[in-house]
Order: sequence, then C-alpha cells, then structure tokens
Amino acid sequence: MSFCSNLSTCGFIKKYGKTKALELKGYLRKYCNGEKQDKCERKRFKENYGITPSENMTPIGMYFCK
Repeated sequence: MSFCSNLSTCGFIKKYGKTKALELKGYLRKYCNGEKQDKCERKRFKENYGITPSENMTPIGMYFCK
C-alpha cells in the first residue's frame, strides 16, 4: 500500500510526525500508510467542510495535545 496522498500537506503529521509516542506511530502505520487510509477523519472533515482541520485533530477524529 502507498502513503496517503495528503501526507506531505497534513498539519497533524507536520506537527506530531516526529513524536515518539506509540499511539502516534500507530496512526502513521494504519492511517497514513495502511489499510485505514479511507477511514481518516481528517480527510472526511476536509471533504465535508472544504477546510483543513486543526493540526491537533488525529486521524480518528479526536484531538491530541502534547
């Protein structure tokens, strides 16, 4: 499977992509380069509202603060 087409512009990845937290690594593995790319709530948000979600919104739709 290939990487998500939004990976290079994703605010969440830009802000938290280098974080060592296991939870974040799981998001990368499952949503950015895995079987759940089509279930990413960040993608759905942008499609539904036409704007980019907060950089703190995770791929599952919850908000992450470090």
